Amino acid sequence: MGQLSSGVERRRALRVPVRGVAVFHSTSSSPNEGPLHGTLENLSQSGALVKVSSKPATGTFDVELRLVDGEGWVSAHAVRIEPAAKRFRIAVAFDRVDASMRDAIDASINAALSAAQRRPILVIDDRTERRASLIERLAKRGMTPLAPKTPLEAIDLLTRSQLHVSVCLLAPGFGVPSTDLATILSDSFPWVTTTEISDDIEATTTRAIDAWAETPVARIGTAIG
Repeated sequence: MGQLSSGVERRRALRVPVRGVAVFHSTSSSPNEGPLHGTLENLSQSGALVKVSSKPATGTFDVELRLVDGEGWVSAHAVRIEPAAKRFRIAVAFDRVDASMRDAIDASINAALSAAQRRPILVIDDRTERRASLIERLAKRGMTPLAPKTPLEAIDLLTRSQLHVSVCLLAPGFGVPSTDLATILSDSFPWVTTTEISDDIEATTTRAIDAWAETPVARIGTAIG
């Protein structure tokens, strides 16, 4: 029973990469301190790491969290504020979280843990036989290859936060050169790592798996192992 409880506590304390929005509202009464919007980098039941455009003027906040599985409010205080490439990262610890928000956070954690087990990789290639070979090899290596048939389907897969697609194998697809596809992905989905597809299927498979191993979701497996 003690080992089971320890495992549950580790999972609840684990900070996992999620996509969502955090809006900081200062608890001070200063009229000059408006809401500060940020993007979530990781989340646990006890806190979060958020990237924002400017340094907050106070260390205590009411925070609105907008997750794919729900939204709500928490009370929090900053435990670390650090510069990050012309922006700032705020690490906050939650002081109060209502039950519905805890459920939404828990769903986000479970989605990330599930993605760490599925290991999804997007495959875009107009060459049917090569794409089929890649899908077969990736599946045999324990990955979950996703092969969209249209640009809209590709965008849908990439925008599903529950899937946590972080790696995309690219060749010319949908009538668009692979370099153009890489640019589009970089602009619209900056968290996605792209790697080129070549006729060496084994080497392409290995590059994709190596790229996935460097993603934040992949590192969850090590943390909970």
